[in-house]
Amino acid sequence: MDEFFTRLVLSDDRRARVGRHVLFWATAWTFQGLIYGFLYPELNAKTFVISFSEALMYLPMHMTLAYSLNYIVLPKLIFRGKYWPGFLAVIGLIVITAFLAPLTLYYIINPFRKLIGSETKWHSIFFSFMGGLRGALTVTGFFVAIKLIKQWYLKKSENELLEKEKLRAELELLKGQLHPHFMFNTLNSIYSMALRNSTQTADAIHKLSNLMRYMITECNTPAISLEQEIQAIKTYIELEKSRLGDRLDHTLNIQGQLAGYRIAPLLLLPFVENSFKHGAYMAEDQAWVSLTIVLKDDQFVFKLINGKNTQAKPPTSGIGLANVKKRLNLLYPQSHDLRISEDEETFVVSLTLMLDKITVPTA
Repeated sequence: MDEFFTRLVLSDDRRARVGRHVLFWATAWTFQGLIYGFLYPELNAKTFVISFSEALMYLPMHMTLAYSLNYIVLPKLIFRGKYWPGFLAVIGLIVITAFLAPLTLYYIINPFRKLIGSETKWHSIFFSFMGGLRGALTVTGFFVAIKLIKQWYLKKSENELLEKEKLRAELELLKGQLHPHFMFNTLNSIYSMALRNSTQTADAIHKLSNLMRYMITECNTPAISLEQEIQAIKTYIELEKSRLGDRLDHTLNIQGQLAGYRIAPLLLLPFVENSFKHGAYMAEDQAWVSLTIVLKDDQFVFKLINGKNTQAKPPTSGIGLANVKKRLNLLYPQSHDLRISEDEETFVVSLTLMLDKITVPTA
C-alpha cells in the first residue's frame, strides 16, 4: 500500500501523473460541491445536484490558476530567483481568477439555474469577487502546497543521495590511500629480510600475498566478517614475527565468539601496523606487543599496547592512523570510542565499537 501511494505521488510515469491530478480535482470538486450544498437551508438530492454542478462550473477557473502557478510562475520565476516578478504574477493571476467568478455566475450558473427551474443568484459583483477569491485561494493553495511539498521531498532525496555518494567516495579514497601505505611498509620489512638472506623471506612473501588477496578481493564490500579481519591481523603479526624473530614478544588474547559479526574492512590492521612501525622496530633490544580483543553481544573492545624506545625520536602522525580516525567518524558516528595514550614506556590504543551501528552508504 505504501509503495502504491509513493508511486502515485512521486512517480513521473504518465499514468501516475494523470491519476494523481484526476484524484486531486475530483477531491476538490467533491469538497466544493459539499460546501455549496450545505449553504442551502434545505438539504435534498436536488440541492446537491445543483451544488455539485456549480462546483464543476467553477472548477475550470481554479484549474487555470493552479496550473498557471505550478507550471509557469513557480518554475520560470520563483524557482529561478525572480521573486518580485513572481509575486506580481501570483497577485495578478489571483485577481483575474477572482473576477472570473462573477462572470461565471452571471453567464453560466444563472442560465443553468433557469434551465432547471431553480432560483437564480444575483449577488453584487463585489460579493461574487470575494467568493471567487476565497475559492481560488483555497483550492489553488492546496494544489501549490502539494507541489511544493513534493519538490521539497525530491530535493531532500537528491541531497541525501549526494551525501551518500560523497560518503562512499570519501571512504573509497581513504581506503585507497591506506592500501599503498600498508603495502609500502610491509614490502620494506620483506626487503630488510632479503638483504639479510633470511630463509623466511619466501614464507613472508607468501603471507604478504595472502594479505594482498584479502585487501583486493575481500575488502571491496562495506562490511566483512570479523573473523576475516582478525585473521588478517594474525597473518600480519606472523609476517612481522618472521622478521623480528626472538626479539619480539607478543600476546594475542581473544575473548568471545567472533562468528556472525561484521566490521568495516581494514579498520583494525593500521593500529597493529603502527604498533610495530613505531614500537617494535624502534626497540633497542626486546620488543613487545600485547593485543586484547573482547566481544560481548554487539560491543567490540580492541586494546593494543606496545613498548616504546625512550631514546627514539617521537613518531609523527602517519597517514594510517589519520585515515582510520576519519573512517571511524564516517562509519561509526556516535557509536565508537577511540582513545590513544602514551607514557614514557608504552603506547596504548583502546577502541570500543558497537558493531551493529555501522553506517553503510547506500545509493
